[in-house]
Amino acid sequence: MAAERYERRAQVAEIDVDRVRDGLEVTVEAAAGAILEVLGQRRIRVEYKPGEGPVTEADHAADDVLHERLMPLIAGAQWLSEEARQDMSLLPGEATWVVDPLDGTREFLRGLPEFGISVGLFADDRLTLGAVALPVQGVVFSGLLAGDRRELRRNGQPLPVLRDDGRVARVVVSRYDYEHRALHHQIPYEVYPCGFAAVKLVHIVDQEVDVYLSTGPRSVWDVAGVAAVLLAAGGALLTFDGRPLRLSPRQLQIPPYAAGHPAACATLLRRLGARI
Repeated sequence: MAAERYERRAQVAEIDVDRVRDGLEVTVEAAAGAILEVLGQRRIRVEYKPGEGPVTEADHAADDVLHERLMPLIAGAQWLSEEARQDMSLLPGEATWVVDPLDGTREFLRGLPEFGISVGLFADDRLTLGAVALPVQGVVFSGLLAGDRRELRRNGQPLPVLRDDGRVARVVVSRYDYEHRALHHQIPYEVYPCGFAAVKLVHIVDQEVDVYLSTGPRSVWDVAGVAAVLLAAGGALLTFDGRPLRLSPRQLQIPPYAAGHPAACATLLRRLGARI
């Protein structure tokens, strides 16, 4: 058993992260094309998951593209997707794709351009790669976290890291928190409501906002892909007590968090009364 465990770890350690990142970027772009193809139809088939929300044929189309193209990139990788039934428990240490093929389905159905694809890769139980595609905007972000390497790209081109001055001017929150919980009345900064989680975090990477405040709960597939992008930009995800948020494909539910540069997150959390 020990030998088998060592062999699995060795295989993960030998992942060619540059090759896999290139393949990931191309794949999420192709999945974005599948979503746009469905969006161009006169009618879109919609189902509803009990107790959750809508699922469209675009969700399934993107999931099919991602599974077909990502799984061959790493032999023996595990698969965790919001739209795919999980028949087996995930093994610790194994390379694992964590996928949300269409994050922001409600926005997609409302005709809002605030939806996209989020994919994260865990290796040796660490978030190693991530990518986010915004179909309407034609943009792909990727983040690589391998050893001491932290590399952020937008459409294949390097991006600068986040500023580290701790200044907060603008905070992004979910549209639900804005419209139904009136969260903007509790935050002493300009507050911007937006759709799905990955779009909010991409706004941070683009330095259009400073912090995303998530009241949760969220699922790991909502967060994993763009978390890699944010971490590659020098950002962090902090729980409300100021501790780094630990992500794992074996822990589906994500507690509330603040995302952005660590100094900016700390500034916001302190203003909200957190003792950190």
